[in-house]
Amino acid sequence: MDVKDAHNYLAEAAAVSNLESLMMFGGEPMLFPERAIAVFEKAHHLNIPRIEMITNGMWGKNKVEAREWAEKLKAAGLNEVYMSVDAFHAQYTPIEYPQNAALALLKTGIEGIKWNVAVVESVDAENIYDKETRQILKKLEPLGLEANLVKIMPVGRAAKNLRDYFQHASLAGACEGEPLIGNKLTNPDSICIEPSGSVDICFHLAIGNAKESPLSRIISEYDWQNNSVIRTLVEEGPTALLKHRQVHGFKFQENDYINKCHLCTEIRKVLKLS
Repeated sequence: MDVKDAHNYLAEAAAVSNLESLMMFGGEPMLFPERAIAVFEKAHHLNIPRIEMITNGMWGKNKVEAREWAEKLKAAGLNEVYMSVDAFHAQYTPIEYPQNAALALLKTGIEGIKWNVAVVESVDAENIYDKETRQILKKLEPLGLEANLVKIMPVGRAAKNLRDYFQHASLAGACEGEPLIGNKLTNPDSICIEPSGSVDICFHLAIGNAKESPLSRIISEYDWQNNSVIRTLVEEGPTALLKHRQVHGFKFQENDYINKCHLCTEIRKVLKLS
């Protein structure tokens, strides 16, 4: 995301709401560290209390450079970091990298550091992924950091690659909100802004585009009842989207879908939103 865009979004959101936190995630924010730092500085200038980042720690490859980046992040106002460590990240990022990054951050005095751990079932489960993740956390125990466990949702590649590990649930019923953080569709507490400008309140569920309309207007004028898709999800649930006149070429087989979230995201891929 362009730094200028991010600064504008922060200023506009702050103008119409009492911002409690900014979280940057990806992708990987530290692929563009100077951009990330510039955004954190803006958030700090706006007196946002919690300035957070989810990172895979790849920037901890070199200990000296990791310490330098950690100092800059601290100075920019970053005060909470979720370091991704699990069987999935370990395929691409050696465990020593996030370990070095965490140590560098701790030395700067940042206390809000946790391991961000994706699990298929639970950290105690015996499937091959959760078992490997448990072993990784065991190696990291000497740092004394808490693990923030995040159960993987059956969306995107996970729905295909981890299908055998998910428990099927009923597709019927209304949607109350985003399942990971409990963001209510009727009155969301948070938004996610994509580099494209898309303003989401759930997994790729947009309520507007900040490149096309002022973010302050999108936030202040949001009414779930004026969005036909969100209204359908709240009142009936994703199966009712199948009746939407703008659904094209979607072949529904109930057994193909793991739960309501899985069905919802798949339907919305072909739903032509007005």
